[in-house]
Amino acid sequence: MGDGRPCYIEGICIVFIKMFDGMVRELKDTRYVSQLKRNFISVDALEALGFEVSIRDGVLKMIKGSMIVLKHPKQ
Repeated sequence: MGDGRPCYIEGICIVFIKMFDGMVRELKDTRYVSQLKRNFISVDALEALGFEVSIRDGVLKMIKGSMIVLKHPKQ
């Protein structure tokens, strides 16, 4: 949180995300932390699952095999 206080995981669940192409993707083992004001996706955790991550021209892409799984403008 930036002030040195720990955050605690209050639950683990599955989150469904509607993608840029209209498809709905599933993120498993998502941690819920109520103290956070924004949602975060761990790039490191996705890379460990075999995703390739790239940021080019301000656009974040996560690719698995030949499929673009996530595409979003960098914020």
